[in-house]
Amino acid sequence: MAETYEIKGEGGVVLEVLGPDDQPQGEVTEPWAAPEPTEAPETPEAPGTPEPTTAPAPPEPYVEPTATVNIATRASWGARYPDGDLTLTGPAVEVWVHHSVTAQLSPDASVAAEAEQMRALESVGQTRFGTGISYNVVVFPSGRAYQGVSWNRRGTHTGGRNSTSRSICFAGNYETNNPTAAQISTAAAIYGAGKGRWWTQGAPLGGHRDVSQTACPGRNLYARLDDIRAGEGSTPPSPGEPGGLTVDGFWGSSTTRRLQQELGTTVDGVVSSQSIAWRDVNPGLTTGWRWVTDAQGSRVIAALQRKIGMPADQRDGKIGPQTIRALQRYLGTPVDGVISRESRAVMALQRRLNQGRV
Repeated sequence: MAETYEIKGEGGVVLEVLGPDDQPQGEVTEPWAAPEPTEAPETPEAPGTPEPTTAPAPPEPYVEPTATVNIATRASWGARYPDGDLTLTGPAVEVWVHHSVTAQLSPDASVAAEAEQMRALESVGQTRFGTGISYNVVVFPSGRAYQGVSWNRRGTHTGGRNSTSRSICFAGNYETNNPTAAQISTAAAIYGAGKGRWWTQGAPLGGHRDVSQTACPGRNLYARLDDIRAGEGSTPPSPGEPGGLTVDGFWGSSTTRRLQQELGTTVDGVVSSQSIAWRDVNPGLTTGWRWVTDAQGSRVIAALQRKIGMPADQRDGKIGPQTIRALQRYLGTPVDGVISRESRAVMALQRRLNQGRV
C-alpha cells in the first residue's frame, strides 16, 4: 500500500493528508463535481445504468505556459531536491487548494523568512516521498507566490489525482487562521492565468477535502474558494526578480498599483476622488491621482490609513496633511505633512513595496 502522511490538529482532526500516486492516471474521463460541504459523498450509480455512448473528446493540445502572474522561481528560494518524479503531458483537468499546516508567517514577513519556509516544506515532501516539494505553487500571507513543483512535473499533493491535477497551497494553517486578502487575490490571479495554460479552460477548482478524508485546506480557507474562483486578482512582483519599483520619490500609478496589491484593494493604479485643494501643495503625487472638488475618498488610501495606525474616525480615504504626517511618522521620515518632489517618505514607501510590505 502506498504510504500516506497525515498531519493532525487538536482533537485528532486530520488537517492534511499527502500521498503519492502509484502510476500516472492519464486522462480523467469522469466528470468532476465537488460535493457541497454539508452533503455526504455521492453514491455510485445503480447497477444497470447505461454507459454514455458519446465518444470522449480528444485531449486539448498542450500550450506552453506564458505567465501573466508573478511567481518566484524555484531557484529564488533555494530548491535543493528533485522537481517531482514524472514529466506530465497536456494541461491539468482539475485544480486543488491545500494548506501546508506549517509556520503561520505574518503578512509583513520578509522574503528570506518565506524562502526558509519553502525549504522547510520541501524537506517534508522529500522526507516522505523523495520527490521534493509536494505543491505546484505556494502563496504566503504577504500575497507573494513561489513555484514549488514545476507546472509540467508531478507532485504529491492530491492522492490518486496527482497526474491530472495541479495544486495551489496556502502556507500556514487555515483551520485556525484566516487567509489574507492578498493571498486570496494572488490565488485568484493564478487560477485565472492558468486557464488554457497550466490547466484546461474549464478546469474546476476545489478544496482537498472534496476528494479526501481531510480538513484540508482548513474551514476558513475553504469558505473563500468561491472568491478564488470568481475573482480576477493580482500578484505582487516576484521577490528578487525584475519588476520592482524605481525608488524616485514620485508617487504615480506604478507606486499606487503596488500599494493596492499589498493592501488587497482593487488594482488599477488609480487613487480616486481626492480633494483638489491638496494637489498643488503635493507635487510628489503625480500620475493616477484623481482630483475633484467634492472628494469622497479612495479605498486604497483608507486601507493605508488603517495600516499605518490612524484611528477609525480618521480613515476617510483622503490624502491630506493629517494622513501624510501619519505616513511620514510610520515610515520614520521627516514629518511636515507634504509630499514633495523626490519625497523621502515616498522613497521609503517604494523601498518597502519592493520588499513586499508596507
